[in-house]
Amino acid sequence: MIRKSQLNLVPHSDTILHTPPKEFDFEGSIEADMLANMMLDRMQELGGIGLSANQVGLNIKMFVMGFEDIKMAIFNPEILEQEGEEVQDEGCLSFPGIFVKVKRPAAVKVRFFNVKGEERQEYITGMTARIFLHEYDHMMGKTMKERVSKLKWDLATKKYKHKKEKLVKKYTQKTLLDINDQMKSAT
Repeated sequence: MIRKSQLNLVPHSDTILHTPPKEFDFEGSIEADMLANMMLDRMQELGGIGLSANQVGLNIKMFVMGFEDIKMAIFNPEILEQEGEEVQDEGCLSFPGIFVKVKRPAAVKVRFFNVKGEERQEYITGMTARIFLHEYDHMMGKTMKERVSKLKWDLATKKYKHKKEKLVKKYTQKTLLDINDQMKSAT
C-alpha cells in the first residue's frame, strides 16, 4: 500500500522521469480512487496544477491535474487528435522556479480512464489542454526541458539563478538587520 508521505518528488535527473511508465492496472494492488486522492492532495501541497505518478517515483501511467474548480485523475492517457498551436510560459514541479515558453497544440482530443476504470474521450482546450499535454509528456518519459532549445533552457535557468541570488541576498540582509535591531533593543 502506498502512503501519501511516500509521494516525494524525484530529482529531475532520475531515470524514472525519462522512461515511459507502465499502464495502470485497475485489477492490481493499488486502488485508483485512493491513489487519485493522495496524488491530488500532494499536488496541492506542492503548489502545482499537475502531477504525474512518475514525478513521485511511481512507475504508473497516471497523473492528476487541478486548477480553479477542475480536478481530474487521468489513467492510461492517449492523444487522439491535436489542432492549433500556442506558446505560453510553463513551469514544472520537477524544475522548481524555472519557467520557459513552450509551444503546444491549442486543443486536443484525448482518451483516458477515470478512477472507476471507465473509458472517457474528451475534447479539451486552453489551460486544461496545456496541463494535460505537459503531464502527458511525463507519460512519454519527457520533460518540458526537451520541448525547448538548449539556449532557451539555459536562459531560463540563468534567470532563475539570478532571481534566487537576489532573494537570498535580500532576506539575508533583512535577517542581519533584524538581528542587529534586536541586539540594540536588548541593550
